[in-house]
Amino acid sequence: MLLSTAPAIAAPSQAMAAPAAEQQRAVTLVTGDQVFVQGSTSRSVRPAKGREGTAFRTFTLDDHVYVIPADAERLVATGAVDRRLFDVTTLLDLGYDDAHSTALPLIVSHPAGQMIGQSHIAPASVTRELRSIDAVAISADKRQTGAVWDALTKGDGVRTLEGSVTRVWLDGKRRAVLDRSVKQIGAPAAWAAGLTGAGVKVAVLDTGVDQTHPDLADREIAERNFSDSADNVDRVGHGTHVASTVGGTGAASGGRYRGVAYGASILDGKVLDDYGSGPDSSIIAGMEWAAEQGADIVNMSLGGYDTPGLDPMEEAVNRLSQKYGTLFVIAAGNSGPAGETVASPGSAAAALTVGAVDRDDVLAEFSSRGPTIGDGAIKPDVTAPGVGIVAAAHAGGTIGEPVEEGYTRLSGTSMATPHVAGAAALLAQKHPDWTGERLKAVLSGSASPHPKATAFEQGAGRIAVAAALTGTVISEPVSLGLGTQRWPYDAQEPITRTLTYRNLGDSPVTLALSVDATAPDGTPAEAFSLSATTVTVPASGQAQVTVTGDARRGTADGVYSGAVLATAGDSVTRTPIAIHREPESYDLTLAYLDENGAPTPEYAGVLLGLDSSYAGFPYDADGTVTTRLPKGRYLVDGTVYTHAGNRANLIVHPDVVLDRDLSFTMDSRIGKPVNVVPPASARLELGDIGYAIQSRTRLFGSGLLIDDLNVLTVAQLGRPHKGDILTGKVNTQWAGAGGETYGLAWFPAGTVPAGFTKTVLKRDLATVHAEFGTTTKGHIGRRSVSPFPASGTAFVWSLLSDVPLPGARTEHYSTDDTIWTGFVNQADTDGGIHATWTAPAQTYRAGHRYTSRYIDAVYGPGAAASKNATLALRRDDTISIDLPMFTDGNGNAGFSRTERATTTLSYNGKLVGEIAAPASGTFENLPPEPGVYRLATSVVRADAFDLSTRIDAEWTFRSAHVGGDQPAALDVIFLRFLPRLEADDSAKAGRVQLVPLHLQDQRGATLRPKRLTAEVSYDEGKTWRQVPIVPAQMAKLSHPKNASTVSLRASATDADGNTVKETVIRAYKLRP
Repeated sequence: MLLSTAPAIAAPSQAMAAPAAEQQRAVTLVTGDQVFVQGSTSRSVRPAKGREGTAFRTFTLDDHVYVIPADAERLVATGAVDRRLFDVTTLLDLGYDDAHSTALPLIVSHPAGQMIGQSHIAPASVTRELRSIDAVAISADKRQTGAVWDALTKGDGVRTLEGSVTRVWLDGKRRAVLDRSVKQIGAPAAWAAGLTGAGVKVAVLDTGVDQTHPDLADREIAERNFSDSADNVDRVGHGTHVASTVGGTGAASGGRYRGVAYGASILDGKVLDDYGSGPDSSIIAGMEWAAEQGADIVNMSLGGYDTPGLDPMEEAVNRLSQKYGTLFVIAAGNSGPAGETVASPGSAAAALTVGAVDRDDVLAEFSSRGPTIGDGAIKPDVTAPGVGIVAAAHAGGTIGEPVEEGYTRLSGTSMATPHVAGAAALLAQKHPDWTGERLKAVLSGSASPHPKATAFEQGAGRIAVAAALTGTVISEPVSLGLGTQRWPYDAQEPITRTLTYRNLGDSPVTLALSVDATAPDGTPAEAFSLSATTVTVPASGQAQVTVTGDARRGTADGVYSGAVLATAGDSVTRTPIAIHREPESYDLTLAYLDENGAPTPEYAGVLLGLDSSYAGFPYDADGTVTTRLPKGRYLVDGTVYTHAGNRANLIVHPDVVLDRDLSFTMDSRIGKPVNVVPPASARLELGDIGYAIQSRTRLFGSGLLIDDLNVLTVAQLGRPHKGDILTGKVNTQWAGAGGETYGLAWFPAGTVPAGFTKTVLKRDLATVHAEFGTTTKGHIGRRSVSPFPASGTAFVWSLLSDVPLPGARTEHYSTDDTIWTGFVNQADTDGGIHATWTAPAQTYRAGHRYTSRYIDAVYGPGAAASKNATLALRRDDTISIDLPMFTDGNGNAGFSRTERATTTLSYNGKLVGEIAAPASGTFENLPPEPGVYRLATSVVRADAFDLSTRIDAEWTFRSAHVGGDQPAALDVIFLRFLPRLEADDSAKAGRVQLVPLHLQDQRGATLRPKRLTAEVSYDEGKTWRQVPIVPAQMAKLSHPKNASTVSLRASATDADGNTVKETVIRAYKLRP
């Protein structure tokens, strides 16, 4: 079974909009199943060999598409297998598609002290041993991932992990996220005291460090390359900038841009590649190396999205910190201003996590905020300058804004983090016996807060080196999260925690204790109290105080936060505190029953807020799971598997109004079958059964992919809210006799398809004679058609089936308020995709016959007919383009595999951007003023093609800043060559040939040219001759008898002055 998916949102006004055509990309899952992706409009699933008939649960949530095979559901639900391994969007974003990665990288955990045997990972190979987290990194060749899945798991139908495997993770990727700034944190006070970081080892785990820069000469004492790059050279500039801020001497600037701890020794661990990203396992290996090398402090100006629970990176931070006493100083991330955006591994409890402030100590908008996801901990711990930071630039570097020779200006928590690492080095020089935990406590406790920032925004505040050097009192813990006070508050007791003060000095210290706290609205709050107002801490001793949080003293729901202040003279030790006053909330209990009415662990569920951003995957192995949620509306989506995963029961409640404690039984026995009877003897190849729902704030789609309707039932427990749009989906595709196919699809409004029944007669269908040309012998075609609802919302999956090239077949389609679109891939016998052509959307009438044709020359830039202009857009000062460079002679938008491509953008004659892609990409930070833009692209096609082997095109148009929420279409026009050719893309040599020249806009609409010229070459572009333009905008060509190919070049100007010039080498063939 080869399945394809086409998610679509089709409001009535846009129902005929053609989806954007893009080159299809393939992703191999850990199970060996393949997903094929074509932009946002078409995706495909091919079960691995031996897994035919596997059911797949699919859902689209927050723009991420998930494809989970039935046998992996329980492992994913329990967290034993990383959900990201089935998040197709994430795999693509990380570059783990098959075109960019021939292997799938995994991290496999094992019991402590017990290594994984080769038999449990065969045929994968171990790439790294990660002893700090009891795991190995493995590389699974994508041709063998199915076998690796079989080695890691066991069981028929429902899988469990092998005994020596405790968890399987995706080996994800993390990315790289001085002048006045050094003074801002008080570093000169340390310098005046003779502290420079001398004798302290600081590891910089980044993109490498440029040792040739004068500021970093002789600073490095060890280096190691853990990245996928060939060497340790910094080709990004990020690591050099960071290392310079930690410990650069400022030699190239006469000391002006000196780093914080300019006497510290640098350990250079290159864990990010030449593009600024690296896999988790490489970074963990670098962390282990740094700790084993004796690094006192490790700077990690990198991160990635955090998830609930402890991931391998967070676990490595915590374990290495405890084992070696190393302080890991880690960037909070640049995903602010929203809450719960602190990046991993900065989310690790042991990390000293750093946010960014500007020169006035105001929190940077981009700085990530807490609390952390899952445990609600206070993060970041501190802040430091991270806006407009000047530090060393790597040799030949282009990163950032050049300031003067050898220096560049950058912003980010990546820039704030090395300020804190440097400060820690100064402190470590003064106190060489201190552990990283103590360094963290002192730097946090002595920080200077901004009065308008909360604990979850700034932690303790901006670090203050002078105060850290003189302070003698620390608190344990360094921050105190009191958790959540549940609603209703009258039934809740105050929450108390113990705060310990430790005196690092040799004299007793008396502390005056107070609380400075604010309510969620920023006003002063009295939500916290202390058991004492003063406490005396003996020399080298400790004293304790009880902190009580009682949000009942407030009136607003949300987070109350602030700090406990312990004051002794001019010295203040701050301990951030927070308590969450739960809004009106209730318990939602779901009990999953199998077809015998017994509780079952074989289920998967999604719980979605319809008037909030909440999304969760609640699961408990006993079959009953309770979730605490704020009052509101929720969607419950559950799938219960029975008979070892061979039967699936989809149960949906589209509108749970949670205004009291509620319980629902997700009972498989109430499901109703879905039944479709085709008009002739036919075999079901795809059943795509499900629904989509669109509320005011959310869009979600869910369904099951099966090849037998008898294995599925569907149940709906309630009605949708009147303001939500619920659209059911029954999408079936069948193989009939003689190669005929049937696409039968319906989208019932307001309901999921429980009990849907349809008997189809042939007179109800439209018939399409589909013809397929070819550009290369030996290739096969893959045909996909996708139904869209004329109104409502749907995420639709479709069959992707092999067709001969050249060849033809007869296709039958249902017509009830359904829009169909299709594409054809040209692929090799191993499945590698070389080109894709996507047709405009089409509606059909019952009883009518139609013809469609794909893959005919001339292949060149062109737009498929559409009501929407989406190929070249501008929003604010960013231009995004995705131009089909190989649209065929039938108007099917085309993309092709290429050997090399370059695209440039110029503004008023000045180059403003360049990308190595065929007319696809984004150009940012463009001048806002009106001007003339020139977009040019040059594309050399892969060797598999013998026509349109090279295309050069350029466009000119005017553009300026575009305000508002919606992008504006650019005046990019296309010039298409439309000669009448034989089926083999040839014309007769020695004859006159008329070539229509068709000018069109982004929507495929015809334009009348103001100026039009054309040229022809018969030696593949070495020489050109101009040809006449005859009436009806046709170029008149006189083909020589001895020529074998025709190359074309033409230019046009429209009525508004926009221009296009296109050159197609080997546009079509000539036959004798």
